[in-house]
Amino acid sequence: LRNLNRASLKDNYPLQNMENMLQLVTGSELLSTLDGFSGYNQVVVKESERFKTTFTTPLGTYVYVRMHFHLMNVGATFQRAMDVAFSGYINDFIAVYQDDVT
Repeated sequence: LRNLNRASLKDNYPLQNMENMLQLVTGSELLSTLDGFSGYNQVVVKESERFKTTFTTPLGTYVYVRMHFHLMNVGATFQRAMDVAFSGYINDFIAVYQDDVT
């Protein structure tokens, strides 16, 4: 994946601001957190883009179907997906940081 990362443009999608997240939960009577298990692996790579993740082993040639942890823009892509998924609730009663939902 090194060559793919070298050829990729950096996605500067911002992570949530920690200060804002702390202010949202400060003083709450009840606080619940969820940790998405292997969250990055839940995001499907577009079929038309999978060829870019091709790798070969002694057992054959493969492509990634799900986002791989070592892709350069995995954090930004996942944060964007979480922000879209929870868009109606963020900053009202939910804070999302990568795969952690509070």
